[in-house]
Amino acid sequence: MALLVSRSSVLSAALIASLAGLSSTGIAQSDSSAQGTTTTQARHDSVPLVNLKPSDGKLADLLKREVKKAKAAGRTPFVEIGATWCGPCKKLEAALGDSLMTDAFAGTYIIHLDLDAWKKDLTTFGLTSPAVPVFFAIDSVGHAIGPKIDGGAWGEDIPQNMAPPLRQFFQANLKKKPAAYRLTPTLPPTSN
Repeated sequence: MALLVSRSSVLSAALIASLAGLSSTGIAQSDSSAQGTTTTQARHDSVPLVNLKPSDGKLADLLKREVKKAKAAGRTPFVEIGATWCGPCKKLEAALGDSLMTDAFAGTYIIHLDLDAWKKDLTTFGLTSPAVPVFFAIDSVGHAIGPKIDGGAWGEDIPQNMAPPLRQFFQANLKKKPAAYRLTPTLPPTSN
């Protein structure tokens, strides 16, 4: 099922759904009572996507919280930075329901940050790029760990072009499992 709406429409639908108590929109509200915030989550088939807003709290706390949620769900978190004015970002979001994209995003948990809303905080986490949309592999506290991919990795913004490089990027970073995510520490070899 392709979702052909903008992020603002998704947020509007989330508000309507929460007020009406509906769940058929594919949008879930994640209540974080401890922080007193509500973060909008959109699920495009099997692609968990959480939209963080500055009004939700400090970015450091929000990223740590979402990384923990991703790990609890057995998924690997990635940060995606986009913008409401970005045509390729809108096309990427609209394509998330496509089966090629669903396959490409398998095992991921996408934490969306709006470039304009979070601009002053992104550098602190190494989340900088001259282009959007851009995806970053992150550590357990939300800092970029090096690998990233942006819209320059594909041509036209259609699933047939976007899915292969995104799949390759995500799969390479799912397999790496940065040290911050390992359940058991890696010990240095012993010499006898």
